[in-house]
Amino acid sequence: MTTTPAGWYPDPYGSPLLRWWDGTQWTDATHAPGQEAGAPPQAPQQAPPQAPQSAPQQVPQSAPQWAQPQWGPANQTAQLPMPEFGAPRRTAPVWPWIVGGVAAVVVLALVIGGAVIVLRDRAGSTLARPETTATAPQLDQTVPPEQEPQQSAPPLPQLPQPTGDRIKDPVTGLSYAYPGDKWQVPESKNVNDPSDPRMPLWTSGCLATSQANYDGRGGDWVGSIYAAEVPQFFPYSGPQSFGQLSQTLLLAYDPLFYGIQHERKVLRSEATTVSGKQGWVIEFEMDFTKVTEANGLKWKKEKGAIVLVDRGRNARPAMLYVSVPDNLDQSIIKRVEDSLQSQ
Repeated sequence: MTTTPAGWYPDPYGSPLLRWWDGTQWTDATHAPGQEAGAPPQAPQQAPPQAPQSAPQQVPQSAPQWAQPQWGPANQTAQLPMPEFGAPRRTAPVWPWIVGGVAAVVVLALVIGGAVIVLRDRAGSTLARPETTATAPQLDQTVPPEQEPQQSAPPLPQLPQPTGDRIKDPVTGLSYAYPGDKWQVPESKNVNDPSDPRMPLWTSGCLATSQANYDGRGGDWVGSIYAAEVPQFFPYSGPQSFGQLSQTLLLAYDPLFYGIQHERKVLRSEATTVSGKQGWVIEFEMDFTKVTEANGLKWKKEKGAIVLVDRGRNARPAMLYVSVPDNLDQSIIKRVEDSLQSQ
């Protein structure tokens, strides 16, 4: 064991003074550094004074640094190298950390517990959902209506047969001369196409063959006499628009009714009357001469006419269409026009 001799040493309680060590304990005797001081008078031994709470724990930076103590005369100062003689360090209380840690643990446990409950509920609802939808349909489910059996389009009415030497149209109210036995009333389905809004729905008529299988694919070229209402596809504002309407119909039906290359010429276009009703007639000629020999056609030209007849307010005008190739009797055109009547 090493014994520290009596002497002046830096105050272990933190003051900037020197304190006297009597060889066994610290005394109350102090003095400022650098001041001459001898050994303090002997005093009854007593417990060392408690260091004031407000005293700093470290020597200020301005305090002089003392050299390693030399165990010499009593009036010399030295640095005590024994840490157990210094003032005890202040220790922060531990209980706030304990309380805070416990509170944090409790909050974390609550959060984890809540998350587990939510996930469990979601998992339960997810697992249960297929069973619910399997047993009870959702309220917003779209239920397809019962499929009604598709009905085919109603059959087209048969075209009327001639009565005596005339054909009477029950829809348009027109009647006209029947040319004779060479001319036959066709099946309605063979001459009508309800799917095309441009095409008239013929309600009476007859035809005669000009050349059978003219195209080598079973197609027949024919002469035609038909009556119908003007289709809704074409605008109509009254008898005053007959001139423009007749030209529009001719331009629309030319490529549909005459599919072979030809030249067109308008022979007549003028107002007329039919049974006292306002009307219009446009006559034309189709010339196939340029392609006749190359295609083996039996006709060269074809004449025709479109006659429009007013049927009063809120009714579509009636239309008579006549077209006859030159290898048939073309005088039929004038005969039919002259015989035309309207009820």
